[in-house]
Amino acid sequence: MRKPSKILPVLLLLSTLPFAGEMPFPQVENGKLSLHEKDSPYILEQGVVLSSTDTFAVEPGVTVLMGEYAKIMLRGPVEIKGSEAKPVFFRSADSSESWNGIHFISGAKPFEVKNLVVENAFRNSVFRTRGFFENVKFVNNYYGLWVDEVPELMLSHCEFNRNRFALSVRGSKVKSLDSKISNNVYGLFLEAGGDFQGDLALVKGNLESDVSRESDEMAGSRKRVSRGVWRRIETGF
Repeated sequence: MRKPSKILPVLLLLSTLPFAGEMPFPQVENGKLSLHEKDSPYILEQGVVLSSTDTFAVEPGVTVLMGEYAKIMLRGPVEIKGSEAKPVFFRSADSSESWNGIHFISGAKPFEVKNLVVENAFRNSVFRTRGFFENVKFVNNYYGLWVDEVPELMLSHCEFNRNRFALSVRGSKVKSLDSKISNNVYGLFLEAGGDFQGDLALVKGNLESDVSRESDEMAGSRKRVSRGVWRRIETGF
């Protein structure tokens, strides 16, 4: 009788490794966390928080696959500069699962992000920092982008598509140049203090509403979802 092959158990073992072949997400070195195309795709399974002195740099052509509990919080300088030919992707490792999102928070230096695609996240946010998104696509997220207490955010040629809530603005100024918000459930939502400056004709074709505003009654009573509630929700992601 022929001896059992030693190759089959090895193949079975490899088939149980869902992220085999992906590069583990690196750590900060000398104040910088860099993602290189040659090492792409990366896999991130947990949360990463970068300090105000840590630079996050991503080369064109990088893909980051997010596990169910993954999130990225950026407090320092950001250099996500994909190209039109080689955009950067942040998306879920399993298309049937969502991940927590990417968050730009309290940065002293304005961020600049170009040619990025963000897919399948629960919520992406900008909080208390200025920034610039150019050719960024928010696709199939629960909250495409939540802008909170931001002095000024520029959206240039961005797209919001297939999100449940595409763009929410609270206590912030958003300037939009040729950015499209379409084919979402809800398009643009302006809460108290939310200021959107752009062509509202490009906010169209959303299922429930294109542009909606927090009612005077809600604004007067200051009824809103607190950040504490968001933190509790996000711990489940």
